[in-house]
Amino acid sequence: MLAQNRYLSAIKENFNVVGMTAAVALSAATLNPLPFLAGLVVEAVYLVFVPDSKWYEARLSKRFDAEVNQRRERLKQQLLPTLRPVLQARFMRLEEVRQRIAAQSMDEQIWFREVLRKLDYLLEKFLQFASKEMQFRTYLEAALQQERNDHRGRGDDGPGLRSPNDTLKKRRSHARASTYGSNGFDDNIVNTAPHGGDHGVQETVQELQASYDENLNGIRRLVEQEQEPSTKAVLEKRLDVLQRRREFVGKMGKMLSNLDHQLELLEDTFGLISDEVCARSPEQVLADIEDVITQTNTMTELLEEYAPFEQSMAHMSSSI
Repeated sequence: MLAQNRYLSAIKENFNVVGMTAAVALSAATLNPLPFLAGLVVEAVYLVFVPDSKWYEARLSKRFDAEVNQRRERLKQQLLPTLRPVLQARFMRLEEVRQRIAAQSMDEQIWFREVLRKLDYLLEKFLQFASKEMQFRTYLEAALQQERNDHRGRGDDGPGLRSPNDTLKKRRSHARASTYGSNGFDDNIVNTAPHGGDHGVQETVQELQASYDENLNGIRRLVEQEQEPSTKAVLEKRLDVLQRRREFVGKMGKMLSNLDHQLELLEDTFGLISDEVCARSPEQVLADIEDVITQTNTMTELLEEYAPFEQSMAHMSSSI
């Protein structure tokens, strides 16, 4: 396949296309087949020697690297401004580490170019994972704010809910004290925990689930009391939707925790490769980075499998 790609690329080179076009045009203009036949001979010689030459291999390699850099730069311009400042800074540090590794002046060695390309791939994945992390956090923040607003609007009148300054606030304080100590954390989950870890996320999940539990208990009581079948059916549907939202929030909290660990794994890998690139054998360095790529691809597949469920829950949330 690689050889076929080389031959195909060689055929598509501008100078080759221009040469063959000129030979065909000259034959057509002079009504003489010799220019065309000569072009075919030159083309045959070209395809025999050029695609397998070191010169052409280097040309393709530089072209591939340029395309990767352009793609990552586009992705960077698109996603980096949307990330939290701490994640922006972490990505910029990874780029600096990648530049230091590239400065080792071993880019003529095939294995070293492969290492740099794998690091480029992981840089793209860092941006994509960080963007998804921001998306999940934003969802949790919006859901939490919605619940708090709903509680303030309902006061004591909501089904099964006491005042936000009563039951819900006590649940919040208890969660902080039992899980994180008496000082707790700021309610703004974006600014909690070093490296944007999952402490603030888990606190948010606990508060949301406590709120959903209050609503679920209240609606269950209404279902037990309701005699009108159509109204009871609506209440039962609300139970189903709220229960699924509660489960979804829990899954999203776990996914955010996984994403945070994945981002840290990528950072650790860049540090490891920086340490190893001159100290260990090429085979060992490539094996280490390949293991991380396998784990990264697993996370990518997990996010892809999660997407339909995420979209479904977002639609249900907007319809309530």
